[in-house]
Amino acid sequence: MKPDLRTALAERPRVGDGAMGTYLYQLGFPVGVSYEEFNLLKPDIIGDVHKRYVAAGAEVIETNTFSAQHGKLSKYGLEKKTEEINAAGVAIARQAAGDDVYVVGAIGAFRAARGRHVKTSAIKRDFEEQIGALLAAGVDGLLLETFFNLEEMSLALSLIRKRSDLPVICQFAVEDVPRTADGVPLSDAFLRLKGEGADVIGFNCRSGPNAILRAMETIPRDLGAPLSVFPTPDFRITWTAKWCTKRLRSTSGRPPSSLRISVHGSSAGAAGRRRSILPRFRQR
Repeated sequence: MKPDLRTALAERPRVGDGAMGTYLYQLGFPVGVSYEEFNLLKPDIIGDVHKRYVAAGAEVIETNTFSAQHGKLSKYGLEKKTEEINAAGVAIARQAAGDDVYVVGAIGAFRAARGRHVKTSAIKRDFEEQIGALLAAGVDGLLLETFFNLEEMSLALSLIRKRSDLPVICQFAVEDVPRTADGVPLSDAFLRLKGEGADVIGFNCRSGPNAILRAMETIPRDLGAPLSVFPTPDFRITWTAKWCTKRLRSTSGRPPSSLRISVHGSSAGAAGRRRSILPRFRQR
């Protein structure tokens, strides 16, 4: 039996998967539909994408539930199927994961771009419903990803901690400015989330490896929590542990051990190309 996810993350760096939505688009599925509904309509397709990531070397995969929340699903008339879609997402990922791969429940943010004016009460309601559904379905941990605001991330984390002690990975989407969209320096944001119960904190999406490395250099050495990095791939460079080590030394003078990266992955769908890329993260 594999150790629980928190223990596994403490043992050594783990390889994550890539995005689901962009990969489905690469397969020819159109935008403007609910990819989360595919958990019910096309479970074999979702399962196949998960299996491709596992075959490419992923040790932690996320459920196809990034936008499986009442408010977002209501755009497609699916709000009454919120719990069903989340439960199916966990079941599909669990089947693809087998006995050795971990499954984390993906939860996306609201206050990004078009969702900036969503009321906090509605966000709280939707988070509570999704968190409950994912926990009931039996995930190994929860992943809060592509968050721009610290306050929204803190709200989601607090709701999780009221219900569960499972590992929580918190990931911001940032540009070159080393602060959250609500104006909090990343170093302060990371320290606050650590104090509120986050197990792993990091970045995903939008920025490529170079930009994320620059953001990582602002994180305090004494954070006391491992980091996760899920950048949008930039295939003009070789994104390997060796390259990451060299870049960290040359740009900050800080040894990689002071920036303990515990989960690596990609925020864009590239399972086919990642077959030759994912195993490189295992180099120490």
